[in-house]
Amino acid sequence: MALSDDYTFLLGDTGVVLNTDPSAPFVDITKVTGLDSGPFRTTEQDHEGADGSFMDAEFEKGRTVILDGTIYTDGTNMETYLDLLKDNYAPSRTLLPFYLLAPGVDERVLFVKPLGCRYDWEQMRRTGCAAAQFSMFAEDPRIYSSTLNSITITQGGTATTGRSYNKSYNYSYGAPITPNQTTCTNVGNRDTPVTFIMTGPVTNPTIINDTDGVSLRFIISLSATEVLTVNTQYHTAYVNGLSRRDTLVEPNWFFLHKGDNLIRYLADSSGSSTLEVQFRSAWR
Repeated sequence: MALSDDYTFLLGDTGVVLNTDPSAPFVDITKVTGLDSGPFRTTEQDHEGADGSFMDAEFEKGRTVILDGTIYTDGTNMETYLDLLKDNYAPSRTLLPFYLLAPGVDERVLFVKPLGCRYDWEQMRRTGCAAAQFSMFAEDPRIYSSTLNSITITQGGTATTGRSYNKSYNYSYGAPITPNQTTCTNVGNRDTPVTFIMTGPVTNPTIINDTDGVSLRFIISLSATEVLTVNTQYHTAYVNGLSRRDTLVEPNWFFLHKGDNLIRYLADSSGSSTLEVQFRSAWR
């Protein structure tokens, strides 16, 4: 979804855009809470036999986002517009994209579960206005780029341990070298999860993160009709919808660091299997 105006917000791909230019009916957002640093998950313990204590604050909890504003209508369609807003922010079993556009940056998104549209019947309702509050909860506190990056590379070479040198000396002699690597650039300010999609036929595929020196290696043979999908956020591996995490023998789950990440795709078999790398840049 592409928002066109700064300071606008949208829940879902077909919801109501909030904070648009005044043209009744519309919602004027006056305050937004929860888009700063996510709440830290802390554990504190005292040092035995000494002054002071120890605090672990490495991770963040989910974040609650609240939008306060005023609804403006022409006075005749207030209830119809409220019904639309309540439907937009109704409970959802699945996560919904919540888009936001701030000045000077591209559109960003959180994946949230809405917590409703709240308002009171007050005297100002007689003039077609109502104070309202929209709330939602993001289980994953990361704020992502709304654009999903998708890069495809072709398998090349036999999987080996160790780190390779990614320079090729193939100027005017030798056969062309099939590119089996790609650079994934996370332009955000924090690590971001990544999804890998591997097509068959392929035997024992390996995904190598040369930037960190870690790999995900599978002992599995995929036919031409099978697809292996790996999600590093949830530590899952599925083949055509069925869990095959048991085939992962090098479970070095990794995220993409901010900046450039060099990813290679190797296997024990030769062929034209492809690896699709999907990720969004992430911010705190």
